[in-house]
Formats: sequence, C-alpha cells, structure tokens
Amino acid sequence: MRHLDERNTLDTVSRRLVIQARVRKAAPWAALTLLFLIVSTAVALVGFLNDSERVTIGAHAATVSPTLDGHATLDLGAVLPRLRLPTDLPSDLGVHIDVQETDANSLTDLLTRDALIASQPDGEIARIQQVVQELAVDNAVAGVGTGLLVAVVVATGWTMLGPRRRRELLHLVHSHERRVQHREIVVLVAMLITIASIIGPGQMRPAQAPPTQWRPLAELLPELSFDERLQNVEVATGFSTTGGIGIIRTAVETYERSTEFYGRLRDQVPRIGGRIRQAADGETVALLVSDRHDNIGMDPFAAEVAKVARAKVLIDAGDDSSSGQSWEVFSINSLAEHFKDLKVVAVAGNHDSGGIIEDAMRKNEFTVLDSKPVEVEGIRFLGDSDPTRTGLGSADTAGDETTAEQSKRLADVACNQSEDQRISTFLVHDPASYQDTATRGCATLLLSGHLHRQIGPDTKTVDGSPVTTYTNGTTGGAAYAFALGYTLRRPGEVTLITYSDGQPIGMQTVTAELTGEVTVGTYRPLPS
Repeated sequence: MRHLDERNTLDTVSRRLVIQARVRKAAPWAALTLLFLIVSTAVALVGFLNDSERVTIGAHAATVSPTLDGHATLDLGAVLPRLRLPTDLPSDLGVHIDVQETDANSLTDLLTRDALIASQPDGEIARIQQVVQELAVDNAVAGVGTGLLVAVVVATGWTMLGPRRRRELLHLVHSHERRVQHREIVVLVAMLITIASIIGPGQMRPAQAPPTQWRPLAELLPELSFDERLQNVEVATGFSTTGGIGIIRTAVETYERSTEFYGRLRDQVPRIGGRIRQAADGETVALLVSDRHDNIGMDPFAAEVAKVARAKVLIDAGDDSSSGQSWEVFSINSLAEHFKDLKVVAVAGNHDSGGIIEDAMRKNEFTVLDSKPVEVEGIRFLGDSDPTRTGLGSADTAGDETTAEQSKRLADVACNQSEDQRISTFLVHDPASYQDTATRGCATLLLSGHLHRQIGPDTKTVDGSPVTTYTNGTTGGAAYAFALGYTLRRPGEVTLITYSDGQPIGMQTVTAELTGEVTVGTYRPLPS
C-alpha cells in the first residue's frame, strides 16, 4: 500500500513537471501571439479612425472619414448647416463627409442637384460604404504588418539573448528588485505628470463656443411633411441653420416632389405586372436603357420592370451623363446599385466622353464593349462606345474616328465572325454606327439610343438572315442633354428584349408618361 502511494505521488509530480515544461515551452508563443494581436488591433483601429479618402459624391468632391459617433454627418461648409442621420451600424460606426467644391453654376443649381440625388441615394450610400470598407481593409493590412514586425523583432531579440543571458538578466532583476521598483515608481510618476501637462490645460480652459446642438429637421420645418428617411435627419443649430431656412425648405420641397413622382412610377409597376411578359423556361430577358442623362430617379422604376420581367441582363446604350464630368459618376453608382443582381453590358455615349464614365462603369464591373465580341448569359455581343464628344450645351467634337468610320470598322469585325459565332446583339450609342453592319447583315439585332425617340423595331432579310434594327427612346425623359429633375421632360422608356438560345425572339416597351402613368407596349415577336 505504501509503495502504491509513493508511486501515485511520483506520477503526480511527473505529470506536474511535464505540464510545467509544456507551459514554459508554449508561453513564449502565447506571449508573441498576444503581442501580435494587441499591436495589430491598436495600429489598425488608430489608423482607421484617423484615415480619410477624397472621393466624388453626388455633385461634389468630398472627404470621407470614419467616426465612432453612430451618425453619418454631412458638413456642407460655413453657409449651409451640417446634417446628420443615424447609421445603425455595429460599434457605433459612423462617417463624417466633408462636402467640398462643385462645378455647379449657382447655389440654386447646386441645391437642386443635391436634393434630386438625395431622393435616390442608394448608389452614393453604396459608394460611401465601399470607401469605408477600403479604408478598413487598408488599415487592417497595415495593422497585421506592424504586429508581425513587432513580433518578429521581439522573437529575434529573445532568441539572440539565449537561455543563459536571459537567466542572468532575470537574476539581475531579482537581485535589484527594490531598486527596480523605485525606478518604476519614478518613471510612472514622470509619465503621469507628462500626460497631465499635455491634457490638463486643454481641459481646464473654458469652452470658447458651446457644443453643437442638433434639432430634428421635422421640428425645424413643421409645415412640411417628411418621409421615413427624412424623419431621422437632424440639423446643427446656429446661424447657418436659421439664416438658411429658406434654402433648406426649397431643397426639402424638391426632394419631396422627386420622391413622390418617381415613387409613384415605381409603385405602379407591380400593379401592371400582368401586362409585362415574363421570361419563360429556357429564355433570358434583358432590359435596355439609354440616354438617362443623370436622371437616377428613373432607376428604381426601371429596376422594378426588370424584376417583374425576371430579367438577367441590363443593356446600357450610353449617355448616362450629360457632360462626362467626375461629379456625374453618381449616375453610374446608382445604376450599379439598382441592378446589382444583373449582368450589365454597356457602351458610353457622346455625352459620356472623356473616359471618366467608362472608368466608373468598369470599376462597377460592367462589361464595357470595346470592339471585341463577348458572350454574356449566352448572348453574343459586339459594340463600342461613341467616338464623338459632346458637352452639356456644346457642339460635337470629333474623336479618334467619325461614326461613319466606326460603323465600317465594326462591320468588318462582325462580318469576320463565323456563322456559328454570329453576333446576336450589336450595341452602339448612335444608330449611324450600326448602318454598315445592318446593310451587310452581319448581326441579328442592332441596338442604339441617342435620338431620344423610339425607332423600330424594323426587320429586313439579308442573305437569308433576319436583321432587326431598334433605337430606344430616352430612359431619363431627357430634353436635349439634360434629364435630372423632379419630373420628366419627355416620356421615359425602357425596352425588354427576350432571348432564346442566345438569339432575340421578342421585344416589349414600358414607358413612364409625363402624367406619372405607366404604359406597357405590345410584345412583338422577332423573326428567327
């Protein structure tokens, strides 16, 4: 019995020694891991909260900065009041948007733009979220890199010291423990005095200005009605608020008129859905838009039509902007957000020239046609952006080629395709750019915009094959090159194109009328 007890005691001691050895072996790695996590998190968080990005939002250049106040705050400068609304994000994550310069010609023009863009903010909200996510990722990478560097330096130093030198240092610390404690106390007191000298004077000075007070927008303008989104908006009180009350009222009224008109259009689509032909089994439906000219108010309506028809592809025939300026990227952001579940095939129009709009399309992962055949959802496309450059209210300026030269060049590409690789859908902005291809019969369906009125579908037979040409009316309801507004200037048109086995078999128009009503055209079968 005694021998058994001794054996148990020895086993227990052995297990403890083994556990202690394992702990001693794992302790440095655990300490390094903890050091890595602390440094990485601290560097990433501090960097993220002090980072910013200059972007184009709506009609302005703006600087976006993350915050932890739980609000999205818009700083509109010294004249107009600051606005904020809750973000409802985890950890009270918010964002501060310092709105800066714009190319608007007047304050009235600027406010009209901002109010109309604010009535359909989904694209810009998505853009801001993307910027904040990019800042978070960049700083997370920087934090991980810094944490790894610190861990490597500490591990290298620990290894270079070696076990013998570490034991000597540990013995030295223990032998001078009291002296070390005294030094630690002196260093701690010095640190506290230094921190107090830095922070203290600022805390002791009386505030030179009272803290910002916020009032609900509905309280500021009680005579106006507000939708659910505006109910949560708060305005910083002060001179700019009281002095700019008329400006604020005008902007809110423009916002309300826009949301009411375009909201009514969108809400009608489900009610008339029975007249919109839906994709059957084995069919693919594409929605064609063109000449939006910044009128993002039509995007929810067009997206609802696509949803009812079960569309899988958006075809954009160009002129999404009015002058191709950087501030008009909001139009592409809106298109990307409302049609994020669809594949987008696009060309730029003559008012999109300059490269900014095309770059925004590619950044949003649109398939931008560039004179090479591509296949999307089984549909073989060919096309190119418009070579002509036209500003808002300015005359056309020739690009690298004329539309006639583009027409001939693209026709050569289309006609060089083998019969089993025939171009199903030829997409350009100006119908003049598809004339040679149509004449030579090298594509089945040729689409365009540009004219702001519907032409076709017109079908003829060339060498035994049907060739259909079609020009879509202005989706944005544009008169000339401008469509951004709280109502339409012309009927806004979208066209549904039905495909089977990659070939077009039918078309149907859906039109938003100036009266706010929606009309659905007859479905037209196309010859195969």
